[in-house]
Amino acid sequence: MAIQIESKRQLVEERNRIAEELHDRVSQHLFGIIYAIHSMTCGWKDLTDQQKLEQLKEIQQAASTASGELRATIHSLSSSKGGNGSWIGIVRSHLANQAKLSGVNIAFNAPQSVGQLALNQQKALYRIILEGVGNAIRHGSSQCVTIELTVKQGAVRLTIEDDGRGFDVRAKTVKTGSGFGLSNMRALAVSLGGTFDIESKIGIGTRIEIWLPLADIAGVNEGTTQTTKSG
Repeated sequence: MAIQIESKRQLVEERNRIAEELHDRVSQHLFGIIYAIHSMTCGWKDLTDQQKLEQLKEIQQAASTASGELRATIHSLSSSKGGNGSWIGIVRSHLANQAKLSGVNIAFNAPQSVGQLALNQQKALYRIILEGVGNAIRHGSSQCVTIELTVKQGAVRLTIEDDGRGFDVRAKTVKTGSGFGLSNMRALAVSLGGTFDIESKIGIGTRIEIWLPLADIAGVNEGTTQTTKSG
């Protein structure tokens, strides 16, 4: 009986892991494609034939990337390979893809690696970054988004800042079912013993700051900056 219970538990955990892998590596590409198609539809009449062709090629490339990510995810599900360097690379790749499809300038300032960043911390920070950037693009109509990841005194600090239209934080968070995923980002940070703060003013933009404790951090390389935008 105990063996059957343990087997079921492992099966549930594996299913959850598969769902997380697919969400993290594939769904954001699909969001970018949907957003790009929506933008093209809204401004179709104002685009030249050459611009239409270029944007369609970018959408096709994004679809190919999503397909490749799906295949890669399927092949890697049974493997625990990967490290902090590859995690930073995955974040950069997704942000570059979002920038290209949306036309928004996205700057990601981060170390080449982040010591012994645990897997659950990687997943939480990754989802917070994608949620924050997605909100800035979808809801904030931002033209520039800056993400900064640093490690100081045994903790990791993440900031996401945009130049969008901003909003009334208090009014937004008191409404049931609203908040553009703010409650999800806060819950992720708090679940790992961290803090979540947000500042926003209408017409100015939004700034999110998260701190997570990292007792096992060991060694951080110098940070690098990468800014991406649509061609």
